[in-house]
Amino acid sequence: MAFKWTEELSVGVETIDNQHKELITIVDNLIRAIVNGRGKDEIEKVISFLKQYVETHFSMEEKLMERIRYPKDKLLEHEAQHTQFWENFNELLVAFRKDHKSPALIKTVNTVLIDWYKNHICKTDKSIGEFIRKR
Repeated sequence: MAFKWTEELSVGVETIDNQHKELITIVDNLIRAIVNGRGKDEIEKVISFLKQYVETHFSMEEKLMERIRYPKDKLLEHEAQHTQFWENFNELLVAFRKDHKSPALIKTVNTVLIDWYKNHICKTDKSIGEFIRKR
């Protein structure tokens, strides 16, 4: 159940794509840690690093959209999706704290991180690359 980068996920903006690749690696590490039954402390370190990296990534994306004068309505929609991510991420933290060994945690990771992430990249983030290429 690996989560790997594919060209289908490319936004076409090197900085964003590089950060997405790193985020995918972190999520894959989290999945491996859970599946392999690593200790709670190790899994928590991965989650903590993921949280910090996502904060940095979202901030960079939002600043980039402001800098390129991305349409305000699309910027606000993008920011709303980032906010929704944090709400979902908090669900993941609750599930983790409830039982870090539960098979349900993998399902939560899939829903909260992988499904959301693929959908967000393939729809919302790709529009940033398209906007930049049209300029």
